[in-house]
Amino acid sequence: MDVSLNTIFELAKFLKKRTVAITGRADPAAFKALLTARDRGWLDPLACGQSLEPLRPQMDLLLPNADIREARDGVLELLENGKVEALLDTGPLDEDLFSFLDHLAATDNGTRVISYVSVFRSVRNGRLTLFTDTLIHTSPSLKEKAGIIQNAASVAEALGIEHPKVAALGPIEIVNPAIPSTVDAAALAKMAERGQLGDVIVEGPLAMDNAESAEAAHHKGIESPVPGDVDIYLFPDLESALLSTQFVRCLGPFEVAGVVAGTKAPVIIHSPADSPESWLHNIVLGLLQGKRI
Repeated sequence: MDVSLNTIFELAKFLKKRTVAITGRADPAAFKALLTARDRGWLDPLACGQSLEPLRPQMDLLLPNADIREARDGVLELLENGKVEALLDTGPLDEDLFSFLDHLAATDNGTRVISYVSVFRSVRNGRLTLFTDTLIHTSPSLKEKAGIIQNAASVAEALGIEHPKVAALGPIEIVNPAIPSTVDAAALAKMAERGQLGDVIVEGPLAMDNAESAEAAHHKGIESPVPGDVDIYLFPDLESALLSTQFVRCLGPFEVAGVVAGTKAPVIIHSPADSPESWLHNIVLGLLQGKRI
């Protein structure tokens, strides 16, 4: 079975070309993907900062004397003024970048939850599958988990997944007040049932075996359309999310891509959970997500 993510490129045909600012360090893999995306008509790139001097022959270079932090600050102003529409940052994934993301979370109605969604194609059924949050929140609160689900549902919708089914994972499938993740999962399931999380179906708490197998869930007395048919896996914390994503990558020739969700402008990065060759997929995912902002 084909487990590549190349079908995502088909969705790029329907994208409007966007002006994308580039910041960060010199990264040959990112540069190669960036130029491919430009040649395919997906974006118009603008390099920003001294570290991207190698790109000057290929595109305009703004802020040629700025270091990475100064370049990011300059791009924030460009985004707010509408002179660029998205950011591609090649790293490092440091406090300065996360502070930049915080700026893009602020809205007139408060602050959005920002999260990271990893995407791969399941070897079992060939469907696109989402893991979250695989980068931002170390130990998310119930409120943050609600936002993380909504972000992941937005990514799923951009990928053509309708009415996504969400497994709110925990170490066990019963609610135990001594294990906060099980309490949060049960609350999220009830919130979804009452329409508070949008057009999603959430079941939880589910242990991984219940999430993966409808038969295993039935054996435990869980009757739900989610087990065995999961689109989005919501992990209780960053450790479990990253370990699971890394395990998936070790199982076989999986491509794992990722996207920042929840920002008011698209931000394209590359996380440790992503496959080394996933830059081009990440660009498409970011632009698709931007289509929904």
